[in-house]
Amino acid sequence: MIQLYLPIPHYNEIKYEVLFMYEECEIETFPIDCFEIARRLYYHLVPYSCLPDHALRLAMQYSPDGFSTIYHNPNTGMYEWYIFYNDYNCFQRQRWTIFHEIGHIYLGHFEDDFMTYEEKESEANFFAKYSIAPPPLINITDCKSPSDIADNFYVSGEASVYIFTSFQKWKNYGPLEYEPFEIKMLEQFHVA
Repeated sequence: MIQLYLPIPHYNEIKYEVLFMYEECEIETFPIDCFEIARRLYYHLVPYSCLPDHALRLAMQYSPDGFSTIYHNPNTGMYEWYIFYNDYNCFQRQRWTIFHEIGHIYLGHFEDDFMTYEEKESEANFFAKYSIAPPPLINITDCKSPSDIADNFYVSGEASVYIFTSFQKWKNYGPLEYEPFEIKMLEQFHVA
């Protein structure tokens, strides 16, 4: 799969959205709990293992990792978000998938018809990466390698390499001082 790079303002908007999500959900500890975030946002999590055989086959055909959808609840008249995720995958992969799907919902991808599928996927992947292990928190934990990131933020080996590479770029080419929203994030986690 080819990685689509987004314009810098898109990345910054997503970083702010992640911070807003932490604040809205009162997240103050890490590793960051995607299950708790989904619960606090009133998103329903449905593991593939709870699906009947026919529905499981359809879900696996649709996505081997997970997907999200909205349902109208006739009893309440409200619309409710459901995130289906493959709990046969390793736990770290499940977390990435759930954050990815939260990203689609939180960033309004289901309402925006002006973005391509690839743009939405790139945004959701960046949202997942930044939600699971934001560079300011990686920096404060003094992670020196992908394995440090995997241990501190509970991500897979593959994700830890991806995150570490991004962290190195942030550290080497980013601003010398924390950005205002990064300071706010560190304060949110009581490490500023």
